[in-house]
Amino acid sequence: MAIPDPVRTLAVYPFRELPKAPDIERVDFGGAWIGFNGWPTAQMGFFDGAEPGDVARIVAASREAARARGKSTLAWWVPPEDDVLIPELEACGLVNEDTPGFESVENALALVEEPAAEIAPELEIRIAETWEDWRAGSDVVKAAFGMPDVPEDVLRERYEEYRNPEHHGRMFVAFADGRAVGNAFAAFGEAGINLFGGGVLEEARGRGVYSSLVRARWDHAVARGTPALTVQAGRMSRPILERLGFEFITPVRVFVDSLG
Repeated sequence: MAIPDPVRTLAVYPFRELPKAPDIERVDFGGAWIGFNGWPTAQMGFFDGAEPGDVARIVAASREAARARGKSTLAWWVPPEDDVLIPELEACGLVNEDTPGFESVENALALVEEPAAEIAPELEIRIAETWEDWRAGSDVVKAAFGMPDVPEDVLRERYEEYRNPEHHGRMFVAFADGRAVGNAFAAFGEAGINLFGGGVLEEARGRGVYSSLVRARWDHAVARGTPALTVQAGRMSRPILERLGFEFITPVRVFVDSLG
């Protein structure tokens, strides 16, 4: 089935197309912008009308803004249409490499038909609506992706932000025998649901946790009247998702700016 243009656009430009979360501070640099969040991870930047010759100015301004907010790493999202800017990014010292939370190449994929996946019978998938479920899902993310520790009071703040009625997504948590073993996020857009951060504990892999979380989010997309899933997949996730029925759209390169 052909992928509709709005779904393709969501797959390639999810951070632009999705509603801004209430906990995101968007800073514009004239031709680019960054949505700063409170997590100790790479902050993602996006070009928006930048022309060759603009990059050095944008990089300098973004570094200043990031340092002022205590951020140590910026990661710039570079879809094919912005490839013309790559020589200038490299001249500024940015490199196309993996960084925690992002890989050097993120593959835009989309699904508009029922996936070849069911929820494994031994699993329970819950949308996190309590502190306990949200915290359990967050612990899975930390373990699965090797994320740094976050103080308890900061986690409580993040949970309150998540509960804000204006928040544009929900966390899905997979439980086996009462223990959280998988976690994934669904961001709600007009054209469909974008999938973020699917992670499974190492000891629970190979049991259908990842595909069950995909199925649960597809069912949710259908229930809300937007039967489409989009995702930006890394090298391990892409073949799994393509087996489930996702269609490859385009690669997007990520350029990392380590501020030191």
